Amino acid sequence: MELLIGIIIVFILLLCLGASLELIATIALGIVMLFVAFMLVIFVYASIVLLIGKPKKGFYVRSATEEKSKIPYAYYMIDGEEYKNMFPLEVIFQKKIYREGKEVRLILNEKRKRCFDNNAIACCILGVLVSVFLVVESVILILGNI
Repeated sequence: MELLIGIIIVFILLLCLGASLELIATIALGIVMLFVAFMLVIFVYASIVLLIGKPKKGFYVRSATEEKSKIPYAYYMIDGEEYKNMFPLEVIFQKKIYREGKEVRLILNEKRKRCFDNNAIACCILGVLVSVFLVVESVILILGNI
């Protein structure tokens, strides 16, 4: 709520200072493009970590919430050691995706102490594709507004 109020105040200040609506829209689009570019960097990094990982078989053990962020993650047992999934737990389909004792194929990155389940792999692929598309579209829109 505070963020929305801050955005409205900045919008009104820019209008009072004489900025055109086109300039305000271009600035807003630029901010969105920076956010999407940051998303792209995160997904590319995760994809690189995924590509250098090794395929392994493992079992879903539990889900736990991180203390700092309060985001739940899935944990898998691979070769007697527990590894945290790279991406947060899928909450909506949790009972269908994560079943205790069921053997699943995982990609393990031992250096990072993380693994990728099928859900995380799909997130990487779709995240890169959607982020690239959004960055390209943002650049096209910004260049069209200038």
